[in-house]
Amino acid sequence: MELFYRRSGSGHPLIILHGLFGSGMNWSSLAKHFGKHYEVFLIDQRNHGRSPHDDVFNYAVMAEDIFEFFEQHQIEKASVIGHSMGAKTAFTFALNHPLMVDKLIAADMGIKEYPVQDEAIQKALLSLDFDEVGSRAEAETVIEPYISDWKTRAFILQNLHWGKDKRLGWRMNVPAILSNIDEVGRAIQVKEPYLGDTLFVKGALSDYILASDYPSILKSFPSALFSEISDAGHWIHADNPMQFGEVVMGFLLGDESPST
Repeated sequence: MELFYRRSGSGHPLIILHGLFGSGMNWSSLAKHFGKHYEVFLIDQRNHGRSPHDDVFNYAVMAEDIFEFFEQHQIEKASVIGHSMGAKTAFTFALNHPLMVDKLIAADMGIKEYPVQDEAIQKALLSLDFDEVGSRAEAETVIEPYISDWKTRAFILQNLHWGKDKRLGWRMNVPAILSNIDEVGRAIQVKEPYLGDTLFVKGALSDYILASDYPSILKSFPSALFSEISDAGHWIHADNPMQFGEVVMGFLLGDESPST
């Protein structure tokens, strides 16, 4: 599968993988920051953004997509940042192809199984009838009862686009994502630990990574370091991009003691 991507900056390759319902575009601002030292690839994962759609949707195939991306772009080794779902794709890729990953950064995601926490968003996605909805403003009105937070609504509405038939629709593959939604929450299966440099960055206001998770994480990623971003929830790269960018850049450039 040939994934859509945006490339910027110059230097050693840095791959960034977005979370569920997102796209590489969500990372555009931080890409400019990282691009001062790295050649940044913002990838749209399958069934998201401008990448191809497919009925198969799980971490095994998403990690294989990244392997193919490396081959297609003649990338021998890169650092990889993944947020939420993207982090689990990154984990799977690093575990399967450890020699292809320089440094690994997980943004607010552990390796355990997570119950699906986006039921309101799922209902919002299904609530839109594009035979009846003809503008973004109308779409927002329809989903507002399901998603009260305007930031989350704006995030979801970024996925709307005008099709070739001049009708509004979802750019992402909503049926495939929702029919495989349980795959997104599955725990990462680890046969052999990944020994490379790894940083787990959690939001101070998020409960996705708990102190009780550290032992199991360290068993699978024995070189892991942990850092916490203040005033940030699950979307730490959007809630506190300055601190997140500084912590990640420090780790990438060789700071072995990120703030905790």
